[in-house]
Parts: sequence; structure tokens; C-alpha cells
Amino acid sequence: MSTSQKLWALMLSAVLIGGCLAALAQEKASNQAAEHRLQQLTKELNLTAEQQEKLKPILERQSEAWMKVNDDKSLTEEQRHAKLKEIGEKYAPEIHAVLTPEQRDKWRVMNKENWEKHEHADANK
Repeated sequence: MSTSQKLWALMLSAVLIGGCLAALAQEKASNQAAEHRLQQLTKELNLTAEQQEKLKPILERQSEAWMKVNDDKSLTEEQRHAKLKEIGEKYAPEIHAVLTPEQRDKWRVMNKENWEKHEHADANK
């Protein structure tokens, strides 16, 4: 292998490793966000251990999707908000399936309040 080929291979490796590290960092951040949400829901809704176990992967997928939208700098605030809401609506049935009827009612109120806070905060930017 020539020196220039080795240099290209080294540069390509560095780019690939950098991409992998960035993906791992994003995954860790989304898992931390999901864990925080799980703890909050456990406290507010009095989730059982079984419910926590079922919700964790759902919340991780949802958090990862939300982070991708938040990281997309090509979106306007309106587009970002719409996509975040769409993701929330996409995962709502999965979350509902884990909750009791009483927990669902409380969860809906919590979600509505959170969206209103975010809409108000976005309007004040």
C-alpha cells in the first residue's frame, strides 16, 4: 500500500470512528433522558416495577427520535415543534397500553401541561 493510500485509509478510519463516537454519545444522552422521564413517571403515576420495565424501551426509542429532531438544524421552530408532537403521538398508544386507566388520565394531563409549557417557552424566544 502506498503512502497516500495509507493516509486515505487513516483519514477514513478517523471519520468513521468519530461518527461512531458521536452516535454513542447521542445514544447515551437519549438513554439518560429516557431514564429521567421514567423516574418522573414512576413518581407521578406510581408505576409498578413491571410497568417500568415495559416503558423503558418505549421511552428510549421516543427520546432518541426527539433528540434527532432537536439536533436537526435545518428545521424551523414550527417544523421542529410539529415533528416533536408527531413523535409524542406516535408513542402514546404504546405508553397507554402499559398504564392503568387512572394512570392514563393523569398522564394525559401531565402531557398537556408539558406541551403548554413548551409552547409558551417557544413563544417567548
